Amino acid sequence: MKTEVHIVAGKNKSLWQRLTEELIWLDSKYGHPPYHNRLMKEVLSPEIDKQDRIIDIGCGPGGLSRKLAQIVTEGEVVGLDISEGYIKKLNCSKERDKSGEYKNLAFALASAEDIPYPDNYFDHAVVFESFGFWSEPEKCLAEIKRVMKPSGKLYIVNSYKEAQAWMRIGMKFFNLFTAYKEKLYSSQEFREFFERAGFTVVDQKRVMGSSLVTIGAKK
Repeated sequence: MKTEVHIVAGKNKSLWQRLTEELIWLDSKYGHPPYHNRLMKEVLSPEIDKQDRIIDIGCGPGGLSRKLAQIVTEGEVVGLDISEGYIKKLNCSKERDKSGEYKNLAFALASAEDIPYPDNYFDHAVVFESFGFWSEPEKCLAEIKRVMKPSGKLYIVNSYKEAQAWMRIGMKFFNLFTAYKEKLYSSQEFREFFERAGFTVVDQKRVMGSSLVTIGAKK
């Protein structure tokens, strides 16, 4: 399987890589919910229909996937991640669930470069704070475009070069002490990625001052 990040299969991981994954899991689970809430309220909820199919690429602990599934009650949400440990934890949560929270939600172990779904399947694709880890963004975007419907929209949310200084400093600190390195792009670079991949950029906006949302429609 191709890789979207530098994360490798379980038995081949170093202790440093495993610790980094645990750190990212904890940061995502406890640090990202306020961003998820703002993103849902200000960007995603007005755009989503209850019958839509949505893929959450780089879903991590699955918090955003669950929020999306609460809206598309007659649709489908797929949380995709390259980490075997993450997907195992999420599927265990599904098996224990008695509330029905996961009834229209699936989690899949796969790369953004090799999405195990047919052409023109999803209405929306969301990438939350994982784009900067992709080693080959162009290939990932081409694959995302393949699985999206002609009218589909792609939402990429990521830290960016023009973000507040404290965020840029925090990322440099993160990269010093973790196995997986994140790269920052400018707002213009995000636009160029979208255009080269065949998406028309329809909007860009900041979320909580530190992350940029780039929204593109499939051409």
